[in-house]
Amino acid sequence: EYGWNQNLEAEFTYERYLNDFFRLFGGVNAENELEDNLDEISTTAVAGVRYLLPLLIDADFRIDNKLRPQIGLATSTMLFPRIGIFAEYEYQMDFGWVNDLPDLENGRDRHFMSETSWQVGLEYVLGRNFALVASYDNRFGAGAGLSVLF
Repeated sequence: EYGWNQNLEAEFTYERYLNDFFRLFGGVNAENELEDNLDEISTTAVAGVRYLLPLLIDADFRIDNKLRPQIGLATSTMLFPRIGIFAEYEYQMDFGWVNDLPDLENGRDRHFMSETSWQVGLEYVLGRNFALVASYDNRFGAGAGLSVLF
């Protein structure tokens, strides 16, 4: 995902199905460190498991090379033949095992940091290879774009 305000987030993963519901994956996640600035892009390796829950909810349990565990849930469903909705939720924890955490305002040590992100959206399928997408993300706000399907 890349926004007009120079916020970038990209993930490339390879996954291996072990059965119909359970799969292992590994890959790379890249995102910019500072908002509105592409000069410093952070790249981290990720590995984890994905499990398909009832109601077609994808559960994602992962850890990155900075030893930050993350839990994610995602789902999507078609409301009509060309219109679908989707939702994603991620919660990442950082215990400072690899990097030092910033101190609190009162000068005390911080032992834990977390980041919560969620996104909801609507998708209109134009044809076999393209879809219009509108979504709201708690970090980036509202957005719209063209999605390439393959």
